[in-house]
Amino acid sequence: MRKMISSILIALGCLLAPLTLVAFWTANEVADPGGYLRNMAPLARHPDVRDAVTGRVADEITLRLRERGVAAEEGLVHNAVGDQVDDDFVTAWVEINRLAHRRFVAVLSADSGIPSSIGYDLAPMYELVRHRLRSGGLEAASRLPRTHPVAEVLPASAVAKMDHIHDRLISLRWVLAGTSPALITAGVFLARDRCTALIGAGIGMAGSMFTLAIAMSALRNIYLPDSTGPGGLPVAAVLVIFDALTAFLRNGLRVLFTLGLLMAGVVFVARNGLIRYQAAAAMFESRAHQSEDPTNDVADGR
Repeated sequence: MRKMISSILIALGCLLAPLTLVAFWTANEVADPGGYLRNMAPLARHPDVRDAVTGRVADEITLRLRERGVAAEEGLVHNAVGDQVDDDFVTAWVEINRLAHRRFVAVLSADSGIPSSIGYDLAPMYELVRHRLRSGGLEAASRLPRTHPVAEVLPASAVAKMDHIHDRLISLRWVLAGTSPALITAGVFLARDRCTALIGAGIGMAGSMFTLAIAMSALRNIYLPDSTGPGGLPVAAVLVIFDALTAFLRNGLRVLFTLGLLMAGVVFVARNGLIRYQAAAAMFESRAHQSEDPTNDVADGR
């Protein structure tokens, strides 16, 4: 009974470890504006992100011009957008992400019960290009309306799933951070063989982190490509954004995975070394006792 309770406590502690990591990632890297922008800002120089924004804004401007009877050449518009990307994209990208994060938090905090998709509002980039075209001599650009072209990143179905766990993870992150190690510690102290319990805890921790890595890989390589719609960013850009946003999570699970295996390995080696030392000491003590036995005078003929 004691062994079973110890195993259950350790298993529960290991299962809560990846949930704790996800909770802190959600609070510090997703919900926090500073953490989010810190991860997204470097992507302004990534070619996949630049190409995605260039194509989406150029398509929007071309569409608006054609609605007004202007036969705009796609090459001209794309070149203008590309020039603007080279000149002012870093500033526009930060503003785009600031708006996107504000929208993300607002959608997850809404109590309407009606899920909404989350995407990038490319209006800052659209306005810069509109002014550049107008100053470059394209008179029709002055008739372009103010609009907010949106490149979808997460569909409404995905947002609906996140909405149920987002706030709970953030509010419970410190509880999880205390509960997981407490359960593991209690399970180890309750075990009859604490070395074996420590080895199991290390392997369990590594296993839980490996499971989280598999789930993230499935989300990245299976779910995200299938969820990208025709109005969204290209898959390559979505994957780049996902990788940047989950960098903290990936680094954290690698550290905990390594620490779990390291703890299990150190305890295993130390226990085997102790067992060999005790066996050698017992053998030495047995031989010492044999050498101190008195001789048999009768057998010696005395």
